[in-house]
Amino acid sequence: MRNHTQQAALSSSPMNLKLRLNLIITLLLALVLLLAAVMMIHNARDDVRAEVQSTATLAMHLLDAEILHYTSDFAWLNEADGQNPNSIFRLHNLGNVRHLRIEFFDANGRLRDSNIESHKQEPTSWLVSAMGFISPALPEIRRKIFVSGRMIGELVVTPDPSYEIQEVLGDVMGLLLLVAIFFVAVNALVYWAVGRAMRPVDSVMTALNELERGNLKARLPDFELPELAGISRKFNAMAETLETSIQNNHKLTQQLIRLQEDERKNLARDLHDEIGQYLTAVHVDASAILNAKSIENAKESAKAISAVARQMMDIVHDMLQRLRPSGLDAFGLSTALKDLVSTWKQRNQQVDVHVDIPGRLDDIRDETTAIAVYRIVQECLTNVTRHSNASRVDIRITIEKTMLNITVEDNGRGFNTAQLPSGFGLAGMRERVEGLGGRFSLDSALAAGTRVNVELPLQASAGEKQ
Repeated sequence: MRNHTQQAALSSSPMNLKLRLNLIITLLLALVLLLAAVMMIHNARDDVRAEVQSTATLAMHLLDAEILHYTSDFAWLNEADGQNPNSIFRLHNLGNVRHLRIEFFDANGRLRDSNIESHKQEPTSWLVSAMGFISPALPEIRRKIFVSGRMIGELVVTPDPSYEIQEVLGDVMGLLLLVAIFFVAVNALVYWAVGRAMRPVDSVMTALNELERGNLKARLPDFELPELAGISRKFNAMAETLETSIQNNHKLTQQLIRLQEDERKNLARDLHDEIGQYLTAVHVDASAILNAKSIENAKESAKAISAVARQMMDIVHDMLQRLRPSGLDAFGLSTALKDLVSTWKQRNQQVDVHVDIPGRLDDIRDETTAIAVYRIVQECLTNVTRHSNASRVDIRITIEKTMLNITVEDNGRGFNTAQLPSGFGLAGMRERVEGLGGRFSLDSALAAGTRVNVELPLQASAGEKQ
């Protein structure tokens, strides 16, 4: 249910990736469409001006010829007086000249004749008005008519580009309509393509939700797109690493619990078998002293108690060493390690041990690091005793700047590192080292010995004392 809710929220979010990409592409297309419209209108305005200017020039040539004819032949005055004195140029017959408004005014400024009467007035669209607004008005052309030195009127030609604008805008709007259809089609196609390309995101979200629930088997399929295929490989590798790490943690936890129980069992056995037995002997000898009838008998029992006490002290010392090395607190890390190696050599006299332990180890004040170094060396020696069957062991500890290096190498039987032996030893060392931010490496091969190398970071204070 939670998975479906997250997917629904992802698909319905107004600002998800798919809508953002589509919005960006829409804005780009709209900007291109706007620029194209502005350029087309600008070019159309120039074309209209050129067309109207050309028509006006041609009309004025014809009207100039007509004026020249009238001013050289006065017969038209009598004809005009007999017919229509206001129509000497017969402008009402020029209604087909749509791009020009031609008007004749008398000497008093009254309109006498015009071709505007024949125009069919049509409502001007807002686009035509806008074109007229953004395009500067064309200048009027005026011609004064003189007869015998007396001005009888004035001929005014005014360019009227509205009809030409209407025609050009019709073509422009048709082209813009095609562009708008293309815009919508491209936008829809991009939306579909982006949605198809982003479809694998649902699979990614599903896999992430499965991991969140604890399903470490969740994996992504192989996607067709190279970018998503790379994400799929990395995700599956991450999930596999996480699964392995959690399994190792569970295994390590079980080993820790088992080791803790084994340690408790060993302590209980030692207390019962060793300490209990010695305490019983002490009790018997103490009773013998109480019941002794001679001083010699009492001395013998006292000697027996003293011997048992020394053995009990050795057992308690060994138990304390297993729990925590006492020399570490009393004498420092260097001395504690040398004592550890010396004690191990006494128990394994057939092994030749070479030790290189610098005295500067005592400068390490971090208790966790000191105990880690001690336990690592101790575990390596224990493994040599139990598994290696070696005749030589080299232990080298060096300090370089802020790093402490531990190398324990033997010439024993070795093992295949691809099949690590089961147990807590190696896993415990690795976890201890990595928990302190260090590096643990193990090199071994059959009949080629084993080499353990550990690098641990030191505290700043220890580094300064080097």
